Amino acid sequence: MKTIWIAGMAALAMLQGCASIGVDQMTSTGGMITSARGGGGWEETPMKQIKQRDSVVVLTHLKWDPQAGSAGNHAVKWTWYSEDKVVAIREKEVRFDKTPMRLNWHLPAGNFDPGHYRVIVTVDNKIMDTQEYDIVR
Repeated sequence: MKTIWIAGMAALAMLQGCASIGVDQMTSTGGMITSARGGGGWEETPMKQIKQRDSVVVLTHLKWDPQAGSAGNHAVKWTWYSEDKVVAIREKEVRFDKTPMRLNWHLPAGNFDPGHYRVIVTVDNKIMDTQEYDIVR
């Protein structure tokens, strides 16, 4: 009987270790806006002005505890604003497979008129990052 109890407790501990990490256990460790030329790669160099001919790249760094294992799948949404008006929304389901993690989304800056913008990044509807930048000619 004692062996069954020990085996049951071990199985329960393993299941708890596999449980998905909730968004409340995640924290942002920073984020930035940068640009990609011609839709290609980018460097993690913070920028406050993006030229219309380039792409806007939003990077958000997250971590969670416990650090072992996956945090499961979560809904991530990027919402762009010009003043208080929503001008773009992008969403996707993301597998949070290891910590720390970098989320990113990029889109052509030519989709926006010159001006000041803000992007808010949410995970399961919790705000994890907010960045502001300007689109210039």
